[in-house]
Amino acid sequence: MSTFRLRLSSERLGFDSSSVVSTPVLLWKNFHLCPHCRKQGRPALVETLDKDGPIITRSDGETFHLILGDKPISFPAERPKESEVMTAGFWYVHEANGEFTQTVVVLLRRPRRRGVSLVHHLEMIADRLAEKLKNPRHFATLYEFYGNRLRRVS
Repeated sequence: MSTFRLRLSSERLGFDSSSVVSTPVLLWKNFHLCPHCRKQGRPALVETLDKDGPIITRSDGETFHLILGDKPISFPAERPKESEVMTAGFWYVHEANGEFTQTVVVLLRRPRRRGVSLVHHLEMIADRLAEKLKNPRHFATLYEFYGNRLRRVS
């Protein structure tokens, strides 16, 4: 289980820390036991459809979790090596929406670049989706990922 922490040091930034209220941001990554579900008293074991694939998960440990549900699907499926489009389905739960599991789909345009693995792209997508889940009212059900940009599809 790995974590990413970001803390602002007011002393290093050159102003009085008594006037600043900062909360450390904690993002849990690639866990098998969900810290968000544990905090909410729910079963915490992460399950995906692709039992042999990588575990790509994100959570703030309190309000949401995000899980890559299955391996990406190539389009057209008949020619996966020639495909320039893949879809990845992520499942998420956010306390603002109740305890219901919801789905977000990401279209990956030309996902394989020189020397960059598909898993690396999926990790970047998970990071960006987790950032967007901080404000669930603006979270969409369909995004497009191209290069290293994630944008909402209307």
